[in-house]
Amino acid sequence: MNMTTTKILDVAEQLAQKAGPNAMSYQQISNSVGVRKASIHHHFPKKENLIEALLKRCQVSYGDKYRAIVADTGTAPDKLRKLAAVFAEGLQKQQLCLVGTISADLNALQEGSHRILEETIQETVGIFMEIFIQGQQEKSLAITGSSEDTAYAFFSFLIGTQISARAYGGVQSFNNSTEAIISSWEK
Repeated sequence: MNMTTTKILDVAEQLAQKAGPNAMSYQQISNSVGVRKASIHHHFPKKENLIEALLKRCQVSYGDKYRAIVADTGTAPDKLRKLAAVFAEGLQKQQLCLVGTISADLNALQEGSHRILEETIQETVGIFMEIFIQGQQEKSLAITGSSEDTAYAFFSFLIGTQISARAYGGVQSFNNSTEAIISSWEK
């Protein structure tokens, strides 16, 4: 990926995380990156192409962060706290989870973006699920239901709590809420 493409994606991601993908415009990106709108259209002919590229990049970068947490040493509750810290850091920077912000505009997505979004959620849930399986095996977590359902619930909780904490309570509220959930599972 060349430098211009990377800059375009960086700015588009920041705009999408702050205001949602429908609120970002090629003009805003052009102004921030310092290139003409035609250059952005050269790299991403339609906004849909830009959203798909953002989702794919998110899938890789955050997937790598999550996998590193799973692979790290520590108990399952410790790893859940580290996952929550990734979302807390995003909240601190006023950068909401890209999956969450794009999901909020689901009705405006084309089929390709919808498919990539679904794959990204599925992959993330699969990564989170490994921690819940670890917790059951080491007997450090008491969960009801399947590991997959619990992983999906935790991922959804993190996204929703991040959004709510942005409007009310900030990082401290987010941290208190995530600690309450993780502690309720901890043996």
